[in-house]
Amino acid sequence: MAKSVVKSSLIVSLSIFGSRVLGLARDVIIATLFGATSLTDAFFVAFRIPNLLRRIFAEGAFSSAFTPAFSRKLKVSREEAKKFAGEFFSILLLSLLITVVLGELLAPLIVKLVAPGLPEEQYPLTVRLLREMFPYIFLVSLVAFYGGILNGFEHFFAPAFSTALFNLSLIASALLLYDKLSVEALAVGVIAGGAFQVLLQLIFLKRLNFPVKPLLGLSKEVKETLKNIIPGIFGFAVRQFSMLIDTVLASFLTAGAISYLYYANRFVQLPLGMFAIGLSQVLLPRLAKRSRKSFEKELLTGLTLCSAIVIPASVGLIFFGKPIVDVVFNHGNFTEKDLTGTYLVLVGYSVGLFFFSVEKIVTNAYYSLNEYRFPVVVSAVTLVFNFIVNLFLCFVLGLGASGLALGTSLTSLLNVTVLLRELERRYGISTKGELFRKANSYLLSSIPVALVSTGGALLYFSLEGFLLKVLAVTLTILIAAVTYATTLVVRKDPIISLIKEKEG
Repeated sequence: MAKSVVKSSLIVSLSIFGSRVLGLARDVIIATLFGATSLTDAFFVAFRIPNLLRRIFAEGAFSSAFTPAFSRKLKVSREEAKKFAGEFFSILLLSLLITVVLGELLAPLIVKLVAPGLPEEQYPLTVRLLREMFPYIFLVSLVAFYGGILNGFEHFFAPAFSTALFNLSLIASALLLYDKLSVEALAVGVIAGGAFQVLLQLIFLKRLNFPVKPLLGLSKEVKETLKNIIPGIFGFAVRQFSMLIDTVLASFLTAGAISYLYYANRFVQLPLGMFAIGLSQVLLPRLAKRSRKSFEKELLTGLTLCSAIVIPASVGLIFFGKPIVDVVFNHGNFTEKDLTGTYLVLVGYSVGLFFFSVEKIVTNAYYSLNEYRFPVVVSAVTLVFNFIVNLFLCFVLGLGASGLALGTSLTSLLNVTVLLRELERRYGISTKGELFRKANSYLLSSIPVALVSTGGALLYFSLEGFLLKVLAVTLTILIAAVTYATTLVVRKDPIISLIKEKEG
C-alpha cells in the first residue's frame, strides 16, 4: 500500500516539479522584464482574481467533492460514473458562463475590493488586465473537472503536468509580445495557457475511452455532492480570503510589496506543490475507497512522506533562501531592495511550510470522510486570528510584507492543531502524536542541512560571476540533500523502510 502511494506520488511530484521549474523560469522572465514595479503589481492583482476563483471553485471545492464521489461511482460501474460526470458537467458549464459574465461586468468593483490601496493611476490598467484574463476561470475549471475524472481512474500525470503548458505559454507570450503589448502580453499567455491545459486533459480522456457530455438531470448522488460543494466553497474561500487579506494590506505598503509576496510564494510553492499537493491529490480518491483501519494507515503514510521532505526543504529555504532568490530573480530591473524584501517574506512563509502541507492533506482527509463543514468552521474562525496577527506583525511591529507571511504561517499552525485534534475525537483516527513525533525527528535530522546552507550562503556572497554563483547554489543544494539522506540512513529512519515496503 505504501509503495503504491509512493509510486503515484512520485509521478505527480515529478510532473509538478517540471511545472514549478517552468513557473520559476516564467517568473524570472517577468522579474527581468518588469522588475517589482507598478506594472507587476497591476498584473498580480488582476491575475489573483481568476486564480483565486480557480482555487476556490475548480481545484478547491469542486474537485474535493467531485473526485471522491466520482471514484466511488467508478467503483460501482463505468456507466454509472459516466452518467454522474455528465450531470455534473452540465451544472459546471452553466455556473462558469454566469461567473465569467459577472466578472467582466463587475471588474472595476472587484479591483477596488481586492486592492483598495492601489494608486489611482494603476487602476485602469488593472481593470483591463482583469477583464482580459477572467475567461481563464472557465478554461481552468474544465481542466479541474477533466482532471478529477482522470484522478478517479488513478491517472495523475496529465492533471499535474498541465500547468507546465500554462507556464510555457506565459513564457512564450512574455518573450514574443513584450515589445508590442507590454504587461498585457502576460494576459495573452494566461488565456492561451488555459486552452492548452484543456486540450491535454481531453487527449488523455480519449485514451481512456471516457467521453463526457453534458446531461440534463439531477440524480440523488449529484444533489448530495452539490450539497457538499457548498461548504467546500466557503472553506476554500476562507483560506483564499486570507491570502487576499495579505494583498489588501500589502497594497498600503511600499510599491513592490505585493510583488514580494508573489515572488517569495513561488519558492514555497515548489516543495508545497511537489509533495503536499501531490500527495493530497493521490490520497483523495484512494482514501475515499478505504476502510477506517486502512484509512488511518494510508493517511499517516502520506503525512510521514510529506514531513520527511518538506521539513528539510523549509530549513534550506530559511538558511539559503537569499542566494536562491538572488540567483533566480536578481537580474534586469530587480534591485537589491527587491532581493531583501522578497527573502524576508520567504522566511516568513518557510516557517509555516510544514503546516501548509499538513493542512492540505488533512483537509482532504476530511473530504474523503464526507465531512465538509467542520474544516469550513475552523478556517472561518482562524481567519479572524489571521487578520489580527497580520495587522500586529505588519504595522505594530513594523515587519511589513514579511509580517504578513509570518502571520499566515501562524494561522496555518492553529488550523492544523484543531483539525488533527478533531480527526481523533470524531473519527478515532489518531495521527497527531505520531506526526509531531516524526516532525521533531526530521527537524533534528535537518540540522546538517542548516549547517551546509549557512556555509553555502557565505560562499555564495563571496563569489563574483553568475556562473560561479549558479554552481555554488547547485552544489549547496546537492550537498545538503545528500547530507540529509545520509543522516536518515545512519539514524535508520523508518522512512527508508517505508519507501521500500512492498504493495500491501
